[in-house]
Amino acid sequence: MNYGVVLPIWQLTIADAESLTSRAEQLGLDGVFVPDHILAKPATTQHYGGHWPDPFSLLAYLAGRTQRIRLGASVIVLPYRSALVVAKAAATVDQASGGRFIFGVGVGWDEAEFEDLRLPFRERGRLSDDYIRAIKAAWANDVPEYKGSHVSFSGATFSPRPLQRPHPPIWVGGAPGAVSAPAVRRCAELGDAWHPLGLSLDDVEKGFATLRDLAARRGRRDALGLAPRNLLDLSESPKGSGRAAFQGSVAEVASDVRRVRALGAEWMTFDLPRAGVSAMVRAMERLAGEVKPAVA
Repeated sequence: MNYGVVLPIWQLTIADAESLTSRAEQLGLDGVFVPDHILAKPATTQHYGGHWPDPFSLLAYLAGRTQRIRLGASVIVLPYRSALVVAKAAATVDQASGGRFIFGVGVGWDEAEFEDLRLPFRERGRLSDDYIRAIKAAWANDVPEYKGSHVSFSGATFSPRPLQRPHPPIWVGGAPGAVSAPAVRRCAELGDAWHPLGLSLDDVEKGFATLRDLAARRGRRDALGLAPRNLLDLSESPKGSGRAAFQGSVAEVASDVRRVRALGAEWMTFDLPRAGVSAMVRAMERLAGEVKPAVA
């Protein structure tokens, strides 16, 4: 099992992000992930905050400050940028990191942000499907070709391509707290792993079973992984029945991790507490020093 943490970059300075990433690597954690917004509209600031560094630039910077830890997006909102711009940025991060990039993708949820970016909110799913196909095509050859419903290109060099072959892992996220049927279908068809956010363990199990069934119809059942994302909420004493997934004592959280591992998950990614950098460091220390050994 690999363990990653998602940095709440809306409340961190770049120096904080670097410090937390370095500490995560020192602790032996396996991945650090960052989210994505371009404009922080009121719905975004209400739930998170207004400070959103460019994820590709930040990950490239963190790549230069680390040696081993994987660096990923959780998640890039695909419709926000040209597919070829995303393909070039992601390939550059993969090159800069020595092949350590994980490409988490989603379609976005803040309609007001789409409006300000002059993007069609109702078309975001179809745009994202076409963009994933176009990005894969751009990564596949030095002189790639693609003809889709929203993106077409040919007769030009695309370089550098990603270091990882055939490409960095593509994790497909969905709407927080729900099994998104479009995201499950998108992952079954185009992704490498399902990256659900904030689901109960029962919903993770049901959603992954649906995903595997859809993937089997496309001959991809064994090609898909599972990488849930949940808040890490450790307490000193057990929470007992009625607790949320990954909430409670070390033993309770370790039991949850073992359950998703039994489903086939190779990664577990955790949101860190939003109580300041010192609390985030303490959560990572407990994850690495207490939860991880309890799971093994």
